Amino acid sequence: AAAQPVQQEAYKQWLGAKVDVEALTAKAATLGLKLDAANGQVSYAADFEDKRVPLCFDFVYCRHGKTTGNTEPRVYQGYVDEPENALNEIGLGQAQEAADKLDALKLDPDLIVLSPLSRAAETGLAYVRRHPELEKRVEYWEDAAEMRFGAWDNVMVKDLEDENICHLFYLAQNAVVKPDAPYVRPSDGKSFEAENFVEMAERMKGVLDTLNARMASLAKDGKQPLVIMYGHSMAGAALQILTGNGNVVDGQSYLGFDGKYILPNAQPVFLHKTSDSQQKSPKKQKTEK
Repeated sequence: AAAQPVQQEAYKQWLGAKVDVEALTAKAATLGLKLDAANGQVSYAADFEDKRVPLCFDFVYCRHGKTTGNTEPRVYQGYVDEPENALNEIGLGQAQEAADKLDALKLDPDLIVLSPLSRAAETGLAYVRRHPELEKRVEYWEDAAEMRFGAWDNVMVKDLEDENICHLFYLAQNAVVKPDAPYVRPSDGKSFEAENFVEMAERMKGVLDTLNARMASLAKDGKQPLVIMYGHSMAGAALQILTGNGNVVDGQSYLGFDGKYILPNAQPVFLHKTSDSQQKSPKKQKTEK
């Protein structure tokens, strides 16, 4: 935090050299978000409600349980699936507790989407294994996986230099920063390019559109479809924002997506209820949230 002025200067130089600001701003605008590229933050645009596609299904989202990476001092745990990213003993217990909460609601999901990363998949399977009849409704979606942090994946913050712009991600809720180098998977040497939070949000908008299309026929038949998705912190934060549940940073106008603004581990939440949408106007709904 003490080095933040240096980080911001490094970000300014990186932004001018590495980012197509106009294209990224336009990308955010298609999501109903306003991007302040100079500071790296996003907020709801005036036309957010017009850009948001009304969802025809009830949507429950659950972040994975705790992992070793979650319990160490700030690890960028993104699109990685190494041993340290698996559920630890606490996380395994949290997965069962999350299943208890869903069981208490006596839900009958039409589709259960699991991120292919094991920490999320195992959290969801704790619920599915109790209900063998749901196994045929389970799908693994690559696009439901966590944000790709590139070369920062699985790296502890304390091991990154103080002036690194990565720190602005959580210090300033910077939605633009990302490393230039990819993450290289130790097991096979395959590399994965990084994405920033705006690009992550675009990916999750595609997930919502796909779900909406999949559930449309059920909704047309008079059913109130239900989708349960098990995923991650940044993926969940993007979905929170896109469904109108984004949290504004205290005393600011921009949206938060890291730290206290993300979903807690293994806590199922309704991000959308069609019954609520029918009872409220979009303008009122946004104000209340």
